[in-house]
This record gives sequence, C-alpha cells and structure tokens, in this order.
Amino acid sequence: MWLAPLWRGFDAFRQLWPLWAVLALIALAAIVLMRHRTARWPMAIIALLIWLPGLGEPVRRLTADRAAPSDTAIALRVATQNMWVRNTAPDATADTLLALNADILALQEAFANAQPARDRLEQAYPFVARCRSTRILSRLQILESGCVHPPDPAVFRSTIPCDREVPPATWARIRLPDGSDTIVASVHLTWPFPGATQDCQRGGLARFLGALPAERMIVMGDFNAAAPSYALSRLERDLGLDRRTLALPSFPSGRLVPEPVLGIDHIFAGEAWQTVSVETGPQTGSDHRPVAATLQLR
Repeated sequence: MWLAPLWRGFDAFRQLWPLWAVLALIALAAIVLMRHRTARWPMAIIALLIWLPGLGEPVRRLTADRAAPSDTAIALRVATQNMWVRNTAPDATADTLLALNADILALQEAFANAQPARDRLEQAYPFVARCRSTRILSRLQILESGCVHPPDPAVFRSTIPCDREVPPATWARIRLPDGSDTIVASVHLTWPFPGATQDCQRGGLARFLGALPAERMIVMGDFNAAAPSYALSRLERDLGLDRRTLALPSFPSGRLVPEPVLGIDHIFAGEAWQTVSVETGPQTGSDHRPVAATLQLR
C-alpha cells in the first residue's frame, strides 16, 4: 500500500484497504491471545502501517461540513446508480430508484438486463440525456446535453492515443428553479488495473469538464476508485470538485454480500453546493448500491 505512488497495480491493491485492515486486526488479536510476546510488537507495527493510509477517509467524513436544511435555499435531491448489465431484478431496481425521489438521477450500464428498469425510469422523468451506456434523468428542464468527447479531431496528428481517451459519460445543462443553471454529468470509468486506461479516461474527462463552469457543477457515477487510493485523490484534484461521498461503501452488493465494502460510486460537486445529507440506498438488482445526496446552494 505504501508503494502505491510508484505503480497503479500497488494502488489497486491499496483500494482493498478495508479487507487488509480487518485481516491485520484479526492477526494482531490472534497473536495477543496466543501470548506470543516476541511477535506482538512487530505485528502491532505492521497493523499500524496497514491502518494508517485509510484513517484519513473516516476523519474527513467526521469533520466534513453539513448544512442544515433551509426553506429559502435551492435544494436538489441527486442520486447515482450503476444498474449493472447482468441486473438480477430490474423491476426492484426501478422501484428502489423511484423511491429515492431524486430530482436528478445519473445512471450507468443502463442496457442489457438493466434495460427494463431504465425504460421505466425514463418514462417517469420528463427530461432525459443519453450517451452510450450512461443517462441523466431530470425533473428539471434540460437546456442542452451531449456526450463527453475527446478534443477536436483536427488535432489528432499531434496527440497520442491516451489524450483521446474518455469514459462513457453524459453531460447536461439543467435549469434550476431560480432560473439559473447547473452542469450535471453521469460518468463510468473503467477498472484501475491492468493498464493505464483509467488514468487516460480521467484526464480526458477533466479536460472536457474543465471547459465548463465548475462552481455549480455536479458529477456523479461509478468511478471504480475507492479511498485511500491515489487514483481517487487524483480524480478529485483533476476535476477540481469536492467529493461528497466520504467513507461511503457502495460495492459489492448482492444477496450473498451483507454489506458493501468499497466506495467506488461517488458524487462530486462545486463549491456553490452545500451537503445536507449523503447516503447509500438499499440493495437493488445491481452489484452496486445507489448513492443519494441532498445538496443546497449556498
């Protein structure tokens, strides 16, 4: 885990920090119970080295600003869900997402087995933006929308393939109740390892969104990056937005998994938005839990 800055493979290993932290606790407890005095202190040091990288995330959650709901401020209920192409219960997925009562809903992997749920949700929302496997569903008017795309093809000869890599992502400019607008994006990054594709996608996403107004921007989706990885911290840096999903596991989810372990589904928002609440939803037919937040303008 401490070698994560050197290689993305080590950083992918670092994303499994909750597992290593629990195993370190079990090992330390076993050595103490066996009264193995010579191994006790070395194991305590090893456990501490394993625990340290991940402790910042729960501390950030405890110290994060939370705004009290205001009757005069503009508030948005937003949610994101990777619907999973092998969705096992599309009807239950649609019911659960509708029950979240989101003003804006970001979907990923909205095809294959998830298509029946996607179709029901699109019928329930008056405004829809689409690109590849991602969707933005909104109760507020979408003024314009499109796909996140790489730089103009005219510069193709002066770029390398990584410069032209972007993830499946939809963006939309949405009118708020006061007549102003906000930019919302639904994003699905690839896995962090093997290969450098996720790094390239992160760069392409940041370059595209960097040309849009960031103060009121909201970016949601499956980023396949969990704390305390450097991949996630670089994503925060490159987007220039505040991550509101701190210490909030959302993956994996299913009948055989009592609780998710990794927080790879995230909501980022610009500095104009205050966090009122953020939480994961119940299990759906997907292998991800939905993540929902209530945000209000400062």
